[in-house]
Amino acid sequence: MDGRTGGMNNFTEDLKFSQKASHEDFWNAIYKKAFPTMEWSKICKDNSQGQKLGIDRIIYLSSGKIIKIDEKKRRKDYEDILLEFISVDTTNAPGWMEKDLLIDFLAYAFMESKQCYLFPWELLRRAWMHFKNEWKNKFKIITAENENYKTHSVAVPTNILLSSIKNSMIIQL
Repeated sequence: MDGRTGGMNNFTEDLKFSQKASHEDFWNAIYKKAFPTMEWSKICKDNSQGQKLGIDRIIYLSSGKIIKIDEKKRRKDYEDILLEFISVDTTNAPGWMEKDLLIDFLAYAFMESKQCYLFPWELLRRAWMHFKNEWKNKFKIITAENENYKTHSVAVPTNILLSSIKNSMIIQL
């Protein structure tokens, strides 16, 4: 659930959806297409050091390069990308956009259409740091209610996010 449908999120149920075994074929197909020299991948287990650093999956390429990915899934298609800036509002814990994660890409999938955006993490973060205040003031804030806390994300239209990332590739002195 992403907070648009009302009601309360169930963290356990959402985690089960996130880790659903049937989605593994989807992820493998995405990564084989995105990284043609992929040899294999490994899922980071819950509560591992990798998970604490944002790593859901490690991909190994034939060159020896290792790619670390954080995976996000939405059940339905939307024309925006939710960027979480508060993960637990009762403690004001930062959301994943506010964390210095040890990842190369954020994989953001829409399961209904089987479409995935692979956002280069450093470029996404650069765009976030530059535009976050504007986005939070301009776009809808999605509040996901959990049992004892709420998570806050901003719904940035996909075309605006992609344009902002593209512009963040240009460094002007």
